[in-house]
Amino acid sequence: MQGDEEHERRVKVWGKPCSVTVYRESKSVWVAVGDYMGESIRVQDSSKGGATRIWIRAATYKGNL
Repeated sequence: MQGDEEHERRVKVWGKPCSVTVYRESKSVWVAVGDYMGESIRVQDSSKGGATRIWIRAATYKGNL
């Protein structure tokens, strides 16, 4: 992992609290990673908030299957 900015975010997916770690991988890439329903989900975006939103969408999709 590059950079030293790492943040743990508390989010809700289908009303259940989840913990997501968001960190800067490079100058223009943020990564969000966390477990949901026993599976690790890892996504990336150009912003911290964007990576968090994409992670929530991915987990929501998984929970809707």
